[in-house]
Amino acid sequence: MIKNGLYRDYLKDIQEFNRLYAEYLKGEAFESDFKNFRLTNGIYGQRQKDFHMVRIKIPAGVLTSAQIYTIADIGDRYSNGVAHITTRQDIQFHWIKLEDVPEIIKTVNEAGLTTKDACGNTLRNITASYLSGVCPEEVIEVERIAVKLTEMLIGKYENLPRKFKIGFSCCEKHSFLIPFNDVGFIPVLRNNKVGFKVYIGGGLGDRPKYAFEYTEFLPIEQLLLFVQSVMDVFDQYGDRKNRRHNRLKFLIEKLGKEKFLSLLEEQINKNSKDFTPFQCDAPIYQPSQTVTDLPVSSDHHQSLWLKTNVVPQKQENLFTAVVKLKLGNITTGKLRSIGDIAEKFSLTVKTTPDQNIALLNIHRDILEEVYSNLKEVSLADFGASTYLDITACPGSETCSLGITSSRDLARAIQERLPSDSNSVEKLKNVTIKVSGCPNSCAHHHVASIGLHGIAMKVDDRLIPAYVIHLGGNGSLTKQKIGYTGIKIPVKNVPDAVIYLLETYIKESRENESFEDFVERTGIQELNRRLERFKEFYKKEPYTHDWGSDKEFSLEDIGKGECAGIIADRVEEALKEGERLLKQAETHINKGYIEDSIPHIEKAVDVISEGLLIPFGIKASGKDAREKFIEEIIGRNLVDRKFVSLLSGNISSIAEMLESSKQFYQQSKRAYLKLRKQTEERKEKKEEKVRKEVLDLRGVECPFNYVKAKYKLREMDTGSILVIIIDGEESIRSVPQSLRDDGHEIIDIQEEDGNYVVIVRKR
Repeated sequence: MIKNGLYRDYLKDIQEFNRLYAEYLKGEAFESDFKNFRLTNGIYGQRQKDFHMVRIKIPAGVLTSAQIYTIADIGDRYSNGVAHITTRQDIQFHWIKLEDVPEIIKTVNEAGLTTKDACGNTLRNITASYLSGVCPEEVIEVERIAVKLTEMLIGKYENLPRKFKIGFSCCEKHSFLIPFNDVGFIPVLRNNKVGFKVYIGGGLGDRPKYAFEYTEFLPIEQLLLFVQSVMDVFDQYGDRKNRRHNRLKFLIEKLGKEKFLSLLEEQINKNSKDFTPFQCDAPIYQPSQTVTDLPVSSDHHQSLWLKTNVVPQKQENLFTAVVKLKLGNITTGKLRSIGDIAEKFSLTVKTTPDQNIALLNIHRDILEEVYSNLKEVSLADFGASTYLDITACPGSETCSLGITSSRDLARAIQERLPSDSNSVEKLKNVTIKVSGCPNSCAHHHVASIGLHGIAMKVDDRLIPAYVIHLGGNGSLTKQKIGYTGIKIPVKNVPDAVIYLLETYIKESRENESFEDFVERTGIQELNRRLERFKEFYKKEPYTHDWGSDKEFSLEDIGKGECAGIIADRVEEALKEGERLLKQAETHINKGYIEDSIPHIEKAVDVISEGLLIPFGIKASGKDAREKFIEEIIGRNLVDRKFVSLLSGNISSIAEMLESSKQFYQQSKRAYLKLRKQTEERKEKKEEKVRKEVLDLRGVECPFNYVKAKYKLREMDTGSILVIIIDGEESIRSVPQSLRDDGHEIIDIQEEDGNYVVIVRKR
């Protein structure tokens, strides 16, 4: 029996994981089925073949010492001994082998945590301000609300059109990222009743959007009803075929705000018939006026630590200290030290959205001793949540979508940052965030200085580079998506960042924030000043990324999994065929024999069309059947006995159904065999991949597709073609047409109103 378990059905999931993994290894299961299942159980593919990442869900970021020790043990036994705190307060390990996953899931769940719904198209970890319970302005402990909501919803939303994110802030002052969640909540007190100010439809990544205010007061009793109703609308109306642009923000944009709200109201009314009021034992408070002064220290380092890492709590003489981690990473040894310190001084431990760890309820009398204990294990660095505490995603180090090595750039910047008292005081509210691609996993859109990785073409060479974003802020009171600046070669980025910080120190007015400085100076003027950093002005290998001695390329960039499953079109066709045959069988069993015929015929068509895709053949209906006989049966991939089925020469409906079921099974086995052979050949064949850029801006449809098609014909199989196109019609038709030709669309990026389509020739 689990104590305080979040998810009770984990043993069933382990059994299913073992079954699917065994079938996948034998080539008897679709890769998309296995991938989907492992994603919903928190297992994410990484760039390196045969290794994966496991993400442990930490609702509201709250951890016990016992859980910390268990997490550290997992890192030692199955990973490389380095834990990573995410911006959604999770903890993840890389370099995991799939055969170890069942034991990891079991261990995590027995510790009262889970990996369930940590990845994939699910309800992701519900975050809460780490200052919940200690913030003077908080009216109810939102951390308990977040945990309760997690317990009620876990495992219930696993096939959404895209991932769904919910966040709670303790108050408006500490509302970082609330405007950029799918649903964000701020607790409010009205006539001594607790409720929430609610925001809907925010999000970063592609085309970042602010959430809109749904209501000033949602009674707490309606919380679960409201959350499930929003997700139900998203589930019903989201377009699963266009997952790239299918977060809630895009659905609201597509439907229009009024239509979305109308559908939401209908869903709330429908759901309200079966709902009981939401209840939680979270304490309710009146906002406190208690202000505890920070202690002072004659020690220079400790004095800066107190100013930047320590926050007075509403409880008199109690403090919260933030342990600053380097890029969100902490070794398992140091993680255990956190557990030891928390246990020794009876402290509460929470992970933070800044990729740090917070220690709560430190009494003034032991604050110096806690600092000394942290310093002994090298965990007392000052500058938490300031410019000295850079947020960075894993980038190309492990992420399949990563273009540049964001963490290595962050390290290069950190080495140059000034850390004297004057600079710390002036820059303490400046933030730096680095993403390895445009997806904003590090929240670069809402940083004072944000950066996202791209590839630039310079003199027929690919150069790692970054787009700079300036003046962003993620808090509700100052919400601002940063201005998009210029592109800078990666080797010049640290110089550009230092220049911006120095310029702000010299030119800013008294008490002027960095965001206000950017606004007053103007993005055009700042871009003009930064132009010199676009030049190759020093002896640096500009074709090399930070931390790499290899020539930069997009050779090993792959499909991302954070956007959910981009299901193989062959697998989709085969699954649809199977579904139609089951439907036909149901009709026959119910005596509706004639009604089954269209389903059987459609199933045969769909299966035929699907299995032709790997051969670059696009056909449908009768044409697909004839091509199947010629290309598939002609290659002896499927038995010749099915010619009569494909030619329509079976008159008995029962015989037709049985033959169609066998046809599906043989087609599935043929496809899985082909796929396995292709992967084995790919592993053996190690050749340098050709990479080219094709600029099709200004070329109208369908001529842009024709030019891309002929360019790919000239290239070797496996080569990468980077296509630049413009116009909504082009981005809708060109990638799909290339997919139809059998090529792989690795990624689509939007840059300055144009689209960059990365294609691997197949």
